[in-house]
Amino acid sequence: MRVRELPDAAEFLAATHDLRAADPVRTNILGSIARSVADGARTYDQMFWYVAEDAGAVVGAAVWTLPHKLVLGPMPPAAARAIGAAAAGSGAPVHGAMCPVEIAHDVAIGVGARATLSMGERILVLGHFLRPPTTVGVARLVTQDDVEHAVGWLDQFTTEAGVLVVDNQAAARASLGRLWYWEVDGVPVAMAGHAAVVSTSGAIVARVGPVYTPVPLRGRGYGAAVTGAVVEHLLPITDIVMLYTDSANPTSNALYERLGFAHVADVVDLDLTAPERPSGD
Repeated sequence: MRVRELPDAAEFLAATHDLRAADPVRTNILGSIARSVADGARTYDQMFWYVAEDAGAVVGAAVWTLPHKLVLGPMPPAAARAIGAAAAGSGAPVHGAMCPVEIAHDVAIGVGARATLSMGERILVLGHFLRPPTTVGVARLVTQDDVEHAVGWLDQFTTEAGVLVVDNQAAARASLGRLWYWEVDGVPVAMAGHAAVVSTSGAIVARVGPVYTPVPLRGRGYGAAVTGAVVEHLLPITDIVMLYTDSANPTSNALYERLGFAHVADVVDLDLTAPERPSGD
């Protein structure tokens, strides 16, 4: 098993095209991160682009945009160990990883760390779209004038979800054109968006998220309404609409299932720490 570190997002997209086309859902997050960087929409402190090769064929891929966690797609256990070892040898501390549940143990072994589950997540894919019940209000795109307000909601969303986002200001600006409000009488009551659309020869895939409704406004159908509006925007331009959801949040899981999403795979968000050394005599 050989691991190569590629120089940039564009080369990563090219090198992983066939791998991502073969499994466009479980590799979507890799493609959307790389697409955003290649297009100049996002940048990070440090970026690592890894591919694992077996007999010359790419069998695994990972993206690491510091200070975020290492993100791995589906791959054989040996590839997960090799990429984990490559990240550990980069000189930067590997504090965590997001990966398919079946390779979590191998990633930790490769990094040489002890893994603690931070969050279990489900990947849901839309089947037949079931429009939400009619709810008062209307969807509209978030504009440049809304950025400060949207950043406040993104701060609340990431805090509540336990997601590390270093610069929600940059995230909001990068999401313009992909982020919607649901408004009632001209006042935003919920927000939803989608990541950069990823196109391969296998499928055109869009990933919905974030979805956020302020606590006092929940239970009124606004989250379903704005999510439905985003889905309706995506259906004509994509083959697959998907999203990630917290396995431990029955409310959000039920909301998405009512819209026609179904559970297809599981991923884990891991915290990685150095193993304790035995104390000396």
